[in-house]
Amino acid sequence: MTRLTLRATAVLVALATSGASMLASVPMAAAETTVDAGAAALGVSSYALADVPSSGDITSALKIAVSRPGSPYQANVVHLSGAVSVSSIIHPADYVYIVADPGTTVTWRGSDGYLLRYNAGITGGVSGGTWDGAGRSSTTLIGTAGASVTLADLTLTHAGKYGVVGYEKSTLTLNNVTSSYNKVDGVHLEGSTLIATGLRSVYNRRNGVQLSTGSVGTISGSVLDRNGQAVSGSTDGKTGHGLGVSSAVATVTSTSLSKNKVCGASLTGSANVDISRSSLDSNGRHGLGTTPGTTAKLTDSTANSDGYNGVLASGSRTHVTLDRVTITSAKKMGLSVPSGGSATVTNSVITSGKKYDVSVSTKGKLTLAGGNTISASRSHGITVSGRGAITISGAGNQVIGSRGDGLRITGSGTTGRITESASFLNNRDSGIVVVSNAKLWMVRDCAFSPNKKAVEKRSGGKLYYY
Repeated sequence: MTRLTLRATAVLVALATSGASMLASVPMAAAETTVDAGAAALGVSSYALADVPSSGDITSALKIAVSRPGSPYQANVVHLSGAVSVSSIIHPADYVYIVADPGTTVTWRGSDGYLLRYNAGITGGVSGGTWDGAGRSSTTLIGTAGASVTLADLTLTHAGKYGVVGYEKSTLTLNNVTSSYNKVDGVHLEGSTLIATGLRSVYNRRNGVQLSTGSVGTISGSVLDRNGQAVSGSTDGKTGHGLGVSSAVATVTSTSLSKNKVCGASLTGSANVDISRSSLDSNGRHGLGTTPGTTAKLTDSTANSDGYNGVLASGSRTHVTLDRVTITSAKKMGLSVPSGGSATVTNSVITSGKKYDVSVSTKGKLTLAGGNTISASRSHGITVSGRGAITISGAGNQVIGSRGDGLRITGSGTTGRITESASFLNNRDSGIVVVSNAKLWMVRDCAFSPNKKAVEKRSGGKLYYY
């Protein structure tokens, strides 16, 4: 590290008044090591250093310290320590980075809309410390508008609005950030870019992360749990998700989106989400929830014990792809495909649905592309109704151990096609039922043992063999 130590005028006045050295309580080597580590976490290798007081209201001193811009070659680093407060908005200049010692707490005492605000064209960042909004009014702790800001190894908490927000093509890079107990979202972006690693956005009153209006987010190794703390009673139509994506794009890996009051991940508008190696478990409504026009891919992940559906693929132009996904013990359906939505499922396990394991309804379309196990439903394994359609086209699909029928296709205009041998085993009633003018086309070499009946037609149901 290259350092040039500077002192802000206000700090020198404070030191002269107190007769104490700013670094008297911290050996210089230790202080420099802490600052070096904080600067490195922000990608800063060469900097000038300014300290501010370590107690009381530091607003004036901090404003002076952050007002002198740095450059890509020589950043300005402002060092914070102790228990301090800020009472009006701070606007860091370009290439100014704030580094707080571990254990530092910065408490908001003002009424402005932001504690730190990064304006258009600014590059900067913050590392270390706890930034506490004290629940005051509608303040966001850190806000950006057209800026490029990195946050590392810090905690944002009790904001009156958002922990951190990005607007107007901002780029936010979050490394090992905790954003918790905020009154709206932990992290909120509109028309901006998020790169988050090791993010913990938990116990927020609305969403852990919200990406909206053309935002692009990449989230890895993170925890977006127990959000939606403002939600009570029914979850129908309410917001309180681990991840909300509205007309935006998100890629999520190795992340927990669990125990949220509403959905683990909720998609609206033209959202497009790719989630892998993640858990969407024990959410109050759906593990993955969708509305018309959304697209989602879920791979090597779980949606277990969710309060309504494990995965909902709902609405015209919505398509959900599941590959190597496990869905267990949903309170309603493991997978629901209603209202013109569609889903393709491969190499997945959907089991122990309290109502059905899989439901396709009101013009929904489902393709079981191969290697799937649908098992142990409390009622029928798969139901298709309301002019919905199912295609079983891959090898190795099996529907087993349902308390009702394995596959039930019902209603005029409802269709099924089984083009590859599948197994319907140990279902309490029939392996397949086609009823009420529904139609099924199927190959002859499917396995049925030992169901009460193999294939049953009732009330005008039609069965055709390839």
